[in-house]
Amino acid sequence: IAKRQLTNTNVPITAIAANMGFSDSHNFSTAFKKIVGMSPREYRKEYRE
Repeated sequence: IAKRQLTNTNVPITAIAANMGFSDSHNFSTAFKKIVGMSPREYRKEYRE
């Protein structure tokens, strides 16, 4: 879901983090990077449609 929001919307990363149940965007970014291998910002830039 987060990947889809990052590539298909302009929703801020802080809002995506909240939607995914994270208390702050830093925790979300850390978890995202651990799973995907890049930060949410890097992912958005790389895969934006």
